[in-house]
Amino acid sequence: MHHRGAAILVCGLLLAAIQPSPARSGQVTMEDVRVMALNMYHEARGEGERGMLAVGWVVLNRMADKAYPKSVAAVIHQGCQFSWVCDGRSDVPRDKRSWRRALAIAATLLTGGSLDPTRGAMWYHADWVRDPGFGPRVSAVTRIGRHVFYARSVQQAAGAPRLLIASR
Repeated sequence: MHHRGAAILVCGLLLAAIQPSPARSGQVTMEDVRVMALNMYHEARGEGERGMLAVGWVVLNRMADKAYPKSVAAVIHQGCQFSWVCDGRSDVPRDKRSWRRALAIAATLLTGGSLDPTRGAMWYHADWVRDPGFGPRVSAVTRIGRHVFYARSVQQAAGAPRLLIASR
């Protein structure tokens, strides 16, 4: 079976097995699962399930924010927000085991089967990056694997930053 055909079969089986959550708006498509899985695979395949989920939640948190597009593919392909999108290399997953895991995690995430481990993060970077250039308007909220996750912050009257968590 060809790579794309196998991905469609796995996505179909996963979507059939998991009932969509009423908390998620809209229908989840196989293409949503495939694109989310590609993002998780390329951004965090070495980070385990929690790392892949965290990357997926950044996409969902952006979709919940009015400043970002409302679809999985549009968020992931917006500019070069995710490094793999613009790196000029093939996007075809080579590690089949990690790819299958990414597909399963993406299907679970998109059908409401997980909690947000990022505490509402909308950005992240690898821990080896010294200055991601996010500025004072964001605050680090958690570290998962080799990634540091950030959410918006606002200045309170006393000057201490307060986190703004994306709402669903």
